[in-house]
Order: sequence, then C-alpha cells, then structure tokens
Amino acid sequence: MLKLYHRNQLTITEIKEYSVYVDGGEYGPIPLRDIEGDVQIGERVDAYVHLDSADEVVATMAQAIAEIGECAYLKVVSSGDRGTFLDWGLPKDLLLPFSEQLGKIRDGDHCFVYIFQDERQRPLASMKLHRYLDEENDDLEAGDAVDLMIASESELGYKAVINNEFLGLIYHGELARPLDIGAKMKGWVKEIRDDGKINLNINSLRGEARDQLEESILQKLEENGGRLNLSDKSPPDLIYSVCQVSKKNFKRAIGSLYKQRLISISPEFIELVADKEEGDKD
Repeated sequence: MLKLYHRNQLTITEIKEYSVYVDGGEYGPIPLRDIEGDVQIGERVDAYVHLDSADEVVATMAQAIAEIGECAYLKVVSSGDRGTFLDWGLPKDLLLPFSEQLGKIRDGDHCFVYIFQDERQRPLASMKLHRYLDEENDDLEAGDAVDLMIASESELGYKAVINNEFLGLIYHGELARPLDIGAKMKGWVKEIRDDGKINLNINSLRGEARDQLEESILQKLEENGGRLNLSDKSPPDLIYSVCQVSKKNFKRAIGSLYKQRLISISPEFIELVADKEEGDKD
C-alpha cells in the first residue's frame, strides 16, 4: 500500500513526451518528477510520494536530506503565515510551525530540527527536540558506541542527538576544538548519570584506542628523529592539528609511554629515550 510522505517502491506504467506516470494504487496513475536518467515501462523506482501545492498526489525521485523520524540541520528559505519553510532537498519545502520554533529565525539561517508527522500525517519540523527525543535512557550503557549529531551549544558543552532517539551532552572539557552544529560523528557513552541523563565523549576511552594512540605517537617520534615538539603543556589546538586527539587523551597516552620508560617529557617537547632505541637493536 502506498504511503504518503514516505519513500515507496513504485512501478512505471506510462511514459509520455513530457511526463512519466507510476502506479499509485488507490490514487491511480500519479506523475513522477525529478527523474534521474532513462526509465522504462515496468521499471521499479524508489520515489518519495507527497501532496504538491495543489494537493495533488505526486512522486519525486529527489532525495530528502533527512526522513521522518530523523534530525537535520536545514536552511531557512522563506517565512509564511503558518511558520518558516526549510529546504530539505525535496520540491516542497518543510514547514517549521511557529509553535515549534525557538528564538528568532531569519531567512538564510540554519535550524537544527526533528522531522515528525502531524495528525494528518504531514511532515513538519520542530526545534523543540525534548518533545520527541528522550533525555533519559534505560537502553544504553557506559562504553557503548553511538552515532551522534551535534544539535546545540551551551555553557556546559554541546547537546547531541544519539541514534536519532536520545539527547546527551559532550562537555567542553572533553574536546580539543569546537564542534559544528549539524556535524555527524561517532561517539561513546561516557556515563549514565544518576538522573538517567547521558554524558558523551567523541574520543574512545577504551584501552585498544589508547594503545593505538600510543603507537601513533611512537611512530611520529621515529619519523621526526626521536623528538616531537609537543608536550603536556602544549595548546589543545596544536595537539589536535598534529595527532587529531584531545589534549586529555594525548596527556593520558604520553603519561603511559613515560611510565613504560619509552619517552621523556619536557615542557616543550617529548623525546624517545636512549634505552628504547638500544632495546630495539637487541
């Protein structure tokens, strides 16, 4: 059965000089727009079905930036009597009703939104993420790998959407550099607080990752003649530019290497120790 405002597998039934039609089931033949390449009668295509500005059922092969039940960082294209319209990659822009907005919005701005359906099953956007995403969790555990989208910034850190289901927080102190709103990345659950809320980290805290970082630092030392102009006193952005990790994880790694007597640490650089080089020759 065809589902409005969703992607459907549809069969091409008619091809005319300027139009193509697909089998719309109970809606009969419906026009297919934004066709990619050549098509043939009987071919099955993946198309998004919706009502156009004249409330006619149409299908399009255009790809949405995000689907219903997902979050996205979308550009504001216009405003109307009912709210603000966002570009989500489809011919008909996505409505962000005034009741779902936070703060003042201007044309050309970007909004981080959750896409949902109203009582008539029409897609709408909301900036009020807490209405649709849980801030408390019983399913995740500390150490779980998760998919993140950065939603907003506060004095504490960055609020992130977890697996399009939950909201969590990445503290500023866990980061080597600022994050971009709308950015997608892998992350890890750092801890589940007593109130059920989720603290996150985008740097793996697992021993295997730390070992990989230690090996990476040793390799960089060897490539640079045994010395690297970084230390635990170096600025976070300089550490990130060289090693692509936070200062916190860098300090943890060089601290481990120091305890293993593989490196020495000075205020302005780290260096391979002679014993390590001699040990490699034995």
